[in-house]
Amino acid sequence: MSTIAAVIGSPISHSLSPAIHNAAFAVAHRKGEYVAVECGITDVETTLTNLQSAGLVGLSVTMPLKEAVIDYLDFVTPDADFLNAVNCISFGPTGSIGHNTDGEGCCAALTEQGGARLRGATVVLLGAGGTARSIALALVRRGAHVVVVNRTQSRAMDLVSSFASFGDEVSISMGDQSSIASASILINATSAGMNGSELPVDSALLHSHLTVLDAVYSPLETSLLGAARAVGATAVDGLWMLIHQARHQQKLWFGEFSDASVMRLAAERELSARRK
Repeated sequence: MSTIAAVIGSPISHSLSPAIHNAAFAVAHRKGEYVAVECGITDVETTLTNLQSAGLVGLSVTMPLKEAVIDYLDFVTPDADFLNAVNCISFGPTGSIGHNTDGEGCCAALTEQGGARLRGATVVLLGAGGTARSIALALVRRGAHVVVVNRTQSRAMDLVSSFASFGDEVSISMGDQSSIASASILINATSAGMNGSELPVDSALLHSHLTVLDAVYSPLETSLLGAARAVGATAVDGLWMLIHQARHQQKLWFGEFSDASVMRLAAERELSARRK
């Protein structure tokens, strides 16, 4: 079977993307498969050239290449340019185009699985790294007010100030954990809780009117999500964000969204197999 799409990064063996995308390909009867390609920083140009020449429709891009690939693309979307990060590449008649679907994936998970309304919502965003930045961009575009909370205040300030060029059309500010009291959405975009039981916030601050999304998906039920459910909040795990950003990638490659439930089942099966 020919390869029609791939994920590049290093190390790549842990990626769930092949399981997720191939499940969608099978349901859509696409003639081709999605593979994982190990690619370090020094191999980016050669790898991109070879894969594009092989006739692939597109690529997913993961760590540590989201910034490095930009120099070798023909075009980059305004959002990916602002974020200085590309997690998806589409190949077409005009050349290679870099996109970023991380924020789209988060917003889709919040609305579709969390039932959240984003316009007018106050969202407390934990973290100030690349993932937090992409989520913040997608949220402010949808009319949410984003409050950035980060242990290192200077990084939070840098994230907020980077939106200054947008003017009054976006609403983003710095805050602290007390901002959770008046928020309707809480998002953890830090690594706190990954493969452990660490809580990124004081659980006493959680309340039943929250929709809580944890971008961490290992474990699927993080300590934060468990604490959120305990107070009656709506909990959305990070695997849904991963699924939805992948669906947006397939929309860019093929012009249509794939089946989220099929992709989710494939990801859960892969995670279960790895735990054995």
